[in-house]
Amino acid sequence: MRGFLSQLRLWSAAVARRLAVLVVAFATPALAQDDTPVIRFQLNWVNQAQFAGFYVAEAMGFYQREGIAVEFVPGGPAFPGAPIQDPLLMLELGGADVAVAWMSNAFAARANGLDVLNIAQVFRHPGTSLICLRESGIKRPADIKGKRIGVWNIGEQLNLSYWLRQRGMTMDDVTTITQRPDGADLIERTLDCVMAMSYNEYWTLLGKFRHADLFVVRFGDEGSAFLEDGLYARDDTIADPVMRDRLARFVRASADGWRYAKDNPEVAVAVTMHRAPGADAVHQRRMLETIFAIAEPHRDFGLLDLTSFGRSVDILADSSDAKAAAAARVGWTHEVWREAHRNSGPVQLTPAAKHYLARIVDSPWFFIIGLTGTLASMVGAFMRAVQRRYDLWGAFILTLLAIGGGTLRDLLVGGDRLPLFMFKDPIYITLIVMVVVFGTAITRSLSDAALDSRRFAVWRETFDAVGVATFTVLGTKVAIIAGLPWYWAPFCAALSCAGGGMLRDIVTGREPRTFLGEPYEEIAVVGSLALFGMLLFASRYEHADWMVTAAILVTMVSVFAARMSVVLLGWRSYRLGSAVEDPPIEPTVTILPSPVAAPSLESQKVA
Repeated sequence: MRGFLSQLRLWSAAVARRLAVLVVAFATPALAQDDTPVIRFQLNWVNQAQFAGFYVAEAMGFYQREGIAVEFVPGGPAFPGAPIQDPLLMLELGGADVAVAWMSNAFAARANGLDVLNIAQVFRHPGTSLICLRESGIKRPADIKGKRIGVWNIGEQLNLSYWLRQRGMTMDDVTTITQRPDGADLIERTLDCVMAMSYNEYWTLLGKFRHADLFVVRFGDEGSAFLEDGLYARDDTIADPVMRDRLARFVRASADGWRYAKDNPEVAVAVTMHRAPGADAVHQRRMLETIFAIAEPHRDFGLLDLTSFGRSVDILADSSDAKAAAAARVGWTHEVWREAHRNSGPVQLTPAAKHYLARIVDSPWFFIIGLTGTLASMVGAFMRAVQRRYDLWGAFILTLLAIGGGTLRDLLVGGDRLPLFMFKDPIYITLIVMVVVFGTAITRSLSDAALDSRRFAVWRETFDAVGVATFTVLGTKVAIIAGLPWYWAPFCAALSCAGGGMLRDIVTGREPRTFLGEPYEEIAVVGSLALFGMLLFASRYEHADWMVTAAILVTMVSVFAARMSVVLLGWRSYRLGSAVEDPPIEPTVTILPSPVAAPSLESQKVA
């Protein structure tokens, strides 16, 4: 039975491949018979599974559905032994409308005056590796010094250069030689090391050597790699609304092609073999599986991750090539990707605005400001414990509740907010212990009058206002990055600011003073809405990260000022039943007298 099922699977795969070939054979001529606008698509290598998703998009009619046709132009050398064609140069010369290229090449091209932009990113992770023979005496990075290394000089040499600098070496410490395809120089032992792609040459070399015989450096794992296989177009092409619309359709159809290929790999291999009939089907299948791992087609296909992009720019800047780094920083656009996903959901910020927001909120300076606000909340909670004459354990629990708002928020949001921040970073539990220990020592040396003074209350409320300003921004950021609809942002901001205080009031059996006319959560809600509005405006200028920074600072200053006005000027919000005299609001900080001890049994007996 098992053998029958195995044969059935093989037969099904063969049928799928044949059907795919028939689809290609009949679909392609149909596109050429009408006046459908044609996108000239320049590949950066010969036909192979590296481009399977694009082949599938054509074979399955996804381009035709979008009202465009695609003319594939293979890359690589024009003939064996010829120089490798530069896809970006073909793009600049007008031989293509869109091209597949590596980010390192694009950076160099922009530095040399070529106006090319990344409009979409196919590969999310680098695939470039350096593979060396251990029999050449290479067992650790330092052993590479003085060795012969093969390179293509198509951008991957920058990975090697940066990796060597990280280990105290330079390109002058090795001998670089233009290598032949498919790792032939390593197989024939004419070189000590060769550059290899994880989806191509790596598999070829594993067919000739044991893995234990090879010393492998994966540049992506070493943090020294540029992204490969992005889609690039000229500035003037993107500026043309008609061409930008066509490119958006191309990106949308290509994304569908890659997702279909991921779900139907047999079809993808068959379509690839139709494009490259002389290729090895087994090798193409292995290549395709590796491509899926580094491209991740089902995860916002085509969206350039600006964190990875920024890392590549930093690598370039670290190489002292300031001109190339400056040109590279604006060498991208999300306009085409956004147009391809124009109707994907409600009002949202652009990926660039989200990136800038996350980068600022996750920065060290913002973290320090946030800790200041958190510390103020903890001090306030501890003072409540002093007011209630709690023991040390009670003071610890009440101080812990100061971060309850962020905890509740993260539990509701879930996703990458779990595990909770208080468990991921020990600094929070450290602060709680410090507040309880030092607070206990200080309160024993201060009089009740000093602890209950207005000056002390104002200082504590000032620090708390810093926390409100910070948590308003942080709560808004959490909602936005989690992909929640915009109207949940103010709720997350309010919960971040006041959730801990409400938990504390519940535990101590007191009505939240913010419900009795003292504006607190309302300030966070208004501040969050204002911040979102400013970010929405900043989204129109995708390279202006300073606008996001300005929006955050304006929000923090405004929220801080509003909260301090409440504290110092006694501002109050409208309360229901205002015709009835309002009950007095409990002071912010009060120290109750010690409870009178009940008379003991001995005293009663004496009486």
